[in-house]
Amino acid sequence: MKTFKWAAIALLFFALVSIVPGHSSAQFKFSDISPDKEYFDQVHYIAELGIVNKADKFNPGNNLTRAHAAKMLVIASGKKDMPTPNVQFKDLKPGTEQYEFASRAVELGYFKKKADGSFGPNEKLKRDEMGYALSVAFNLSQNITVDRPLMLTDMKDHPFAKEINGLYYGGVSQGDAGKFLPKDYLTRSQFALFVARALNDEYRLTVKLPEQTSRTYFAKVSTGGDNLNVRTHPAVTGDVVDRLKDGEIVEVIGQTGDWLLILINGNNGYIHSRYTVEVGSQAPSDDDDDVATEEPEEPEVSEPEDTEPGDESDNPSPTNGLVGKVTANVLNVRKSPDGTSAVVGKLSLNQKVAIESINGNWAKINLQSGSGYVHKNYLKLINQTGNPLKDRIIVIDAGHGGKDPGTLKNNLTEKEIVLKVSKLVEGKLKNAGAKVLTTRSSDAYLTLEQRTDYAKKHYAEAFVSIHVNSAGSTSAKGSEVYYDSSTNPNATESRLLANKIQENLVKGANMSDRGVKDQRFYVIRNNNVAAVLVELGFITNPDDFKKLSSEQYMELYAEAIYQGLVQYYAAQ
Repeated sequence: MKTFKWAAIALLFFALVSIVPGHSSAQFKFSDISPDKEYFDQVHYIAELGIVNKADKFNPGNNLTRAHAAKMLVIASGKKDMPTPNVQFKDLKPGTEQYEFASRAVELGYFKKKADGSFGPNEKLKRDEMGYALSVAFNLSQNITVDRPLMLTDMKDHPFAKEINGLYYGGVSQGDAGKFLPKDYLTRSQFALFVARALNDEYRLTVKLPEQTSRTYFAKVSTGGDNLNVRTHPAVTGDVVDRLKDGEIVEVIGQTGDWLLILINGNNGYIHSRYTVEVGSQAPSDDDDDVATEEPEEPEVSEPEDTEPGDESDNPSPTNGLVGKVTANVLNVRKSPDGTSAVVGKLSLNQKVAIESINGNWAKINLQSGSGYVHKNYLKLINQTGNPLKDRIIVIDAGHGGKDPGTLKNNLTEKEIVLKVSKLVEGKLKNAGAKVLTTRSSDAYLTLEQRTDYAKKHYAEAFVSIHVNSAGSTSAKGSEVYYDSSTNPNATESRLLANKIQENLVKGANMSDRGVKDQRFYVIRNNNVAAVLVELGFITNPDDFKKLSSEQYMELYAEAIYQGLVQYYAAQ
């Protein structure tokens, strides 16, 4: 009797354990797929979702048929319960399972009927057909651009090129040794991998994006006399769109492997880095004397497009309790608001002067000898009363935009994230009384030059460019803020602003501290005011991605940038 009792208890215990979620004995497994297989988790994942039938065997090496693929995609895309379309097939009868799924797949655009009106349910599926169907089912299509070049060389000129390009950048398929092999047949295990990756971020491949950032420099062509081809994408299979002469200098705005992304005649293209040498962060120019050094002279400022010549001097803005702190070693005081006007005095670094009025780029100040004018770019303007940000002209630059999405993960792009954060920063600054301007308020594309020109045209006093980072490794994480000391005459002020923003990002958004760094990013080195470039976090890191895709953390990022600006302007 006791033996029976304990045996019953043991049976009950094992029965309970067997139904505990996640316990190994409760998990279904195909007998012909061992745990060491690359596709083990993915096949069982889609089986648990009901995309494939749970049976003794999966037959992973068998070729996939069009009928099988149609069924799997319809279920995976959540269209299993849609009404059965009235599609006529030469080789399928209504009421059969193959017809039910094939008609839905055709209606949804995943597959097309053959020219003779048949579906070909038992035909083996080729990889290009699969790529098209999967791309349509999960909206993965990606136009081939300089930012998203076609990396699978055997898809050039293929009618499904942009669909396969979408699989590449969506982390679904990256081909084999740079090729997609479009006419090869597809196995059941391969298709299971692709479907699982399309459905679940955990299974997606790490995408190596073109390393285009705001850092730019100039390179000289060095071929020994030959011309250098400029191609549409970073491979010898790219179309030749231009040629550069030996010794010619071009601006480099990014890099993919050994290929440099350059600006040429207003367009982008790729050249091989082997045939170039870097020549510095600035192209040779006749305007180098305009850069302030030990004794800065005021840069020539063109009239803004939205005013008529003479408007500046006619409409000065009076100030109340505003002080200017000199940020240059020596700053000329001029008789009138003109860079060619006579010098009537000089100010030294950190000297403070009362501001009587501001007109465009010129500040009227009071000296013991009388009034004079100094270039506003070399003053930190400090409010003596009220909010430190009141009336300060601050430009917020949301990086990328339009045809330039920046880095991305799971269809979330850098351009979307930074635009949302920028708008939040804008609102906070406006509430504080700042005169805040944004380079873009929508999904618009601007060149790097347009962004800096915008700041100068509107007499910016501070410039904050907002970006999202990415890396080849998922371990890279955290925030970092950049300033430039190579050409920006306000490098010290830029560094101070960068420090304040970085401190608040680390504290307020609990980001790993990657520090403040001196780098030649275009939008900060081609500015002449306190200018910083903020990298909020790494989209390629799981922890950072959760924050970057969170509305709560977008608010925290915006608050950190706002507080950084407050603290910078509050410092006397």
